[in-house]
Amino acid sequence: MTPISPAIHTKPTKLTLLFSSSILVLSMTGCGGGSDGSSSGNTGNGGTTPPVSSASFSETATWQVTNLAPNTATCYDFDAKAESSCAEDKWDIKFDNQARSVKLWSNSGDSGAGKGGVFGLIDWSDLSRYSNATQDPDTSRDITMHYNEDRSGGVFAAKPWFEYNLQGYHQLYPNNRVYMVTTDSSSAMTDSSVQQPIYALQITNYYNDTGDSGGYPTLRWIDTALPNQVQTQTFNATSNDDWVYVDLKTGQSSTDKDSTWQIGFKRNDVILNGGDSGSGKIGGYLAATPAGYYDAKDEPIVSQFITDGSAATLADLTSTADYDKPLSARSWVIDSKGSDLNPAYTGNYPNLDFGWYTYNGMTHQLNAKPVDSAQGALIRSAEGNSYARVRLDKINYPDSTATTATSWEFKIDIQPAP
Repeated sequence: MTPISPAIHTKPTKLTLLFSSSILVLSMTGCGGGSDGSSSGNTGNGGTTPPVSSASFSETATWQVTNLAPNTATCYDFDAKAESSCAEDKWDIKFDNQARSVKLWSNSGDSGAGKGGVFGLIDWSDLSRYSNATQDPDTSRDITMHYNEDRSGGVFAAKPWFEYNLQGYHQLYPNNRVYMVTTDSSSAMTDSSVQQPIYALQITNYYNDTGDSGGYPTLRWIDTALPNQVQTQTFNATSNDDWVYVDLKTGQSSTDKDSTWQIGFKRNDVILNGGDSGSGKIGGYLAATPAGYYDAKDEPIVSQFITDGSAATLADLTSTADYDKPLSARSWVIDSKGSDLNPAYTGNYPNLDFGWYTYNGMTHQLNAKPVDSAQGALIRSAEGNSYARVRLDKINYPDSTATTATSWEFKIDIQPAP
């Protein structure tokens, strides 16, 4: 199976964690400090260290996926240590062999009716230090609220609006990117009109006025036909369960998905009303990344992020003539189902890194990463009471010239239900 050869480089979505405000040392100038970089909610322990858990990864299993026909899915129940029907509710991990790629899903959110979730991907060198899936190995803090459900994601997942955990401080730092939002993604039109408004926006902050609580995205936006009429508003998106839907025409927000809206917020997650996220035709496009935030290797320049750049980057929003714009209707990014198990690739063709595995464009083979560079994830079961630590161990081919694998093997450490 051969991934589609990409024409662009994307950064992976940052792992969004949540820590008590007691460990925050640095406040973000102008944007307010805060400890909350999560889309998942509070630990509920008030910043105290909970008792050491007796739970542990006490069982192991190997899952060998051999059903590799295109457009088929194979599911696994790590409680039973056996494959499970994907049509039932008991599966915990799904291996989705798509036509030209492989995706993994948890039984949660948009992927299933279960209570699953994902914590990761994380470098295996770090993840292997966890004795269980419910506590941080360094602080012993409860991490059970840090698991993210599978969801719909689009341009804001592929091109994130923030960096996380710079300098070891557990907060979000906006990059003040400019995103175009069209109300008709079937059209290549990039000029706003009354019939087809095209907006542009930046997310310039994530914290409340005191800087000690996250989930308050500040949105700055324009109708691109009227670039000097800038609107700015902060929304309360602190709920772990309910989305806040925003109408960019009126500035009104609602928790009613049937209302008129173009963009939605839940914690640091962002969706657009189209594709898998809504019934509309909304699409997005990255129009500008302000200068100075990333180096030539696309790595964040920390000094730029730890100062408030909202005033300096206003011109990036209002200078519509300088935008990068979609060349066709197909260039608009429509929300599609996503999971933290499926990070955006990194690297440049022909050598691509998909987190779990790498792709060699010369041999057209996929290869599991060696243990010293591997990544893995913690996955909560469909029942919500057991967990697994998962790493891809091998992708087997009949010989070195083959381009179709015979099997994939995952190593699984299981924390059974109490």
